[in-house]
Amino acid sequence: MEEIPIKFENEDLDLFGMIHLPTREPRYPCIVLLHGYTGTRMGDHCILVKAARELCRSGFACLRFDFRGSGESEGEFADITVNGEISDALASIEFLGGFGGIDRGRIGLLGMSLGGSVAACVSPQAGVKSLALWSPWAFTDYLVERGGEVVKDPYVWLPPHFKEAIQTKGRVDLGGYMRGKPFFESLAEIDPLREIAKYDGPVLLIHGSEDQVVSPTNSEFLYDTVKGTRRLIIIDDADHTFSSIYWESQVIQATKDWFNETL
Repeated sequence: MEEIPIKFENEDLDLFGMIHLPTREPRYPCIVLLHGYTGTRMGDHCILVKAARELCRSGFACLRFDFRGSGESEGEFADITVNGEISDALASIEFLGGFGGIDRGRIGLLGMSLGGSVAACVSPQAGVKSLALWSPWAFTDYLVERGGEVVKDPYVWLPPHFKEAIQTKGRVDLGGYMRGKPFFESLAEIDPLREIAKYDGPVLLIHGSEDQVVSPTNSEFLYDTVKGTRRLIIIDDADHTFSSIYWESQVIQATKDWFNETL
């Protein structure tokens, strides 16, 4: 296995990452890994690194990169939007087109949490052959009922004083991350359920039964929306990021099996 630091540009920002290449003759299929909100290309407890290396040992090239404003990539976290991350994901796939040894007709996406939502939105337009979504958001706009009507409220999970601050100041320090108003507004502009309905390729969904960040209901709705081959795996007792060796090994093995079948 060879691991090569890479850089590509999108919308005047330098995005940094790592590409993993199998030790065999090209051309090889490639999987792009998309991290979650406040995450990096490493993933919590390095799960994305572990997944990329395991997939690479099975003959897949893998690209991990930091979205704009995250990890080592350029940009301010307070300025990120979901649409910007969708643009970054599309740029990463375009970057692979110029990278020697990659089979451009066999690209897969692996998205975690918000990265799963980004993958779902990218899939119809990117020509990817297979998807794996870990703990994905289906309801990024947080539909809520008010006054007998269902409305979009991307701020619904924020405490009232944080919501007021972000509305008046445009940004707020929450957990050491400066959260910006553009991000919350962008949540209401995308619809992973609508977009994945346009994709007819195979989709794997993996969710922890005890996910307190993104309910497993999100994966269930996405599963019901998928038109093509689909598989839903619920990991008993697991949390949002599968934070135990036992849980993460199940997730990585199931993902490797899936891409071996579909990519």
